[in-house]
Amino acid sequence: MKEVTALELRKHFGEFMDKVRYGKEPLVVKKNGRPAVVLVDAEIYRATQENAREEAFIEEYADERIREFLAEDHVGKIDRKKLLS
Repeated sequence: MKEVTALELRKHFGEFMDKVRYGKEPLVVKKNGRPAVVLVDAEIYRATQENAREEAFIEEYADERIREFLAEDHVGKIDRKKLLS
């Protein structure tokens, strides 16, 4: 991943924005020598957010199914503690 300083970004914002947008490669912006933010293409960001929402849904659904299974009492009390931890 390419890195630039905040000052470089400020001086050449349009150029860096085009590189990120058309090159589809994120840009790490450093301030005081440390990574501060990442500039990323909007399409990639949207896809990442959508992916995160899907993963959260799957995890929530799996947890719900485990609770339903336990509620049906197919598992002993000791096994419940193991599954819920």
